[in-house]
Amino acid sequence: MAVDLFLLCGFLGSGKTTLLVDYLRDPAAADTGVIVNEAGEVGVDGAIVANDSGNVPMTLMANGCVCCSLRSDLIHTLSALLDAPRPEGAGPLKRVVLECSGLSRPGPVIASLADPELTSRGLRLTVVCTDDCARDPDALAEMDEAMAQFGAAHRIVLTKTDLLPPSGLEARAARAAALNPLAAVIAEPDRRRAVLAAFAPAQGAADLAGLAAHMLAAGGRTAAHPRIRVMAARARAGISWTDFSEWLDNLAGFCGERLLRVKAVVRVSECAEPILIQSVGTTFSAPQRLTRQPDARDAIIVIARDIDADEIRACAPDAPVEMLA
Repeated sequence: MAVDLFLLCGFLGSGKTTLLVDYLRDPAAADTGVIVNEAGEVGVDGAIVANDSGNVPMTLMANGCVCCSLRSDLIHTLSALLDAPRPEGAGPLKRVVLECSGLSRPGPVIASLADPELTSRGLRLTVVCTDDCARDPDALAEMDEAMAQFGAAHRIVLTKTDLLPPSGLEARAARAAALNPLAAVIAEPDRRRAVLAAFAPAQGAADLAGLAAHMLAAGGRTAAHPRIRVMAARARAGISWTDFSEWLDNLAGFCGERLLRVKAVVRVSECAEPILIQSVGTTFSAPQRLTRQPDARDAIIVIARDIDADEIRACAPDAPVEMLA
């Protein structure tokens, strides 16, 4: 049975621990394991989770950031948690939640999960990012870690929604969607529904082609942001996998840490089915053949900071992939 792995991120003070504790108190959280990563030697968040979550199997990784110095420890910790004996009568773990430090970048953590010891377990990854409604949505524009977290998210959960006026929730959700239109935005004033939606089983892929068409109709961007750009691109007909993968390499090399996310469905000459390619930062997952979606339409979405489509286009004007907006 596949295990859902939730990477819970969000900038300092955005409500990650409260969201996790609320979930663990719910009966729906049975068969959940928890790993809490903190940057300091004293594990305050870990103590809070342990105190309020009953008998949930939990591991604290302190005195380091899981996105850098503790990568090998993460592999060992996650494997040990999955293999640990379960109480009599209890089934295997159905999900593991890794709560990251507020300063962690998801990309290196996801790269760690490519270790052969973990890939064989068939983990289904979902990145959940908390968005603090008490904070100005543009106040974190200078925090590269916060933007990396938003860009990596599969789900963005609005927290502290009670601090918004009733008319402000929809606008705040639209702002979150502008940061990452590939993410599902959970803007639910009912706390329990929001918590359960944050940790629901992994969902199917977004309609990339529909999103790209919407972006182009809107002039190329879903909404203005001081630093983050969401761009659409298109591969030429009959492109080979070699040419497309070389374009991806060049894109990652040109953007570096400014690249936040890539998600693409592309047909290449060597394969009958469309290919799904995803990245968080410059970390790309293995290409996936969409055998169950043979009619999926081609589309490429690129999310980056401090760089726009014109700059990418200018660095390789004859590239086999055209930046549309």
